[in-house]
Amino acid sequence: MSLKLHLCCGPDKWPGWTNVDAVDFGQEVVADLAVQWSFAAPDSVDAIECKDGFEHVPSAEHFLEEAARVLKPGGTLSIWVPHYKNPSAYRLTHLRLMSWSFFDVFPEAHDRVQNLSVISNKLYIGRRDSRLFAPLHALINLAPRWWERLGYASNIAVVFQKRK
Repeated sequence: MSLKLHLCCGPDKWPGWTNVDAVDFGQEVVADLAVQWSFAAPDSVDAIECKDGFEHVPSAEHFLEEAARVLKPGGTLSIWVPHYKNPSAYRLTHLRLMSWSFFDVFPEAHDRVQNLSVISNKLYIGRRDSRLFAPLHALINLAPRWWERLGYASNIAVVFQKRK
C-alpha cells in the first residue's frame, strides 16, 4: 500500500493522503515537524507534499533529514514556498526567506542530508496551474537564476527525490 504524507495541511485535507499538521484541524495526524516524525517509519513513504509549510519549520536541515529518513528510495518530496519577492514571504511566522538559489546547490558537500537530490526547481508567478501564466512560467524557468535577480516571482516549487 502506498503511503503519502500531506504536511502542513491546515484545514485542507486530501483524500488518500495522511494529512499532518501541528494544529488539530481534524486530520489524521497532529505532530510537530520540529521533532522526529514518529508518524512514519523509515523508508515507508512514497510521496510527501508540503505546500506553504517549509518556511515555518525551525530547521530546514532537520525537515530534510526527516523527509530523507521516511521516504522510500525513489520517493519524492515536493515543497511549495513563497519567493522572497512575494510580500507574503514576510509574515511573522515565516522563519526564512526562500529563493530559487536556496535549492539550486542542494546538496552541497557539507550538508548533512546527502541522499536527496533536487529533480525540479521552478519559479512561478501566481498559481502553478495557471493557463494564463503558463507561457511565462516556461520562459522564466529557462533562466531562473537571471529571472530571480531581474523579475518578480511569487513562489518556488521544488521536488526532491531520495536516491536509490
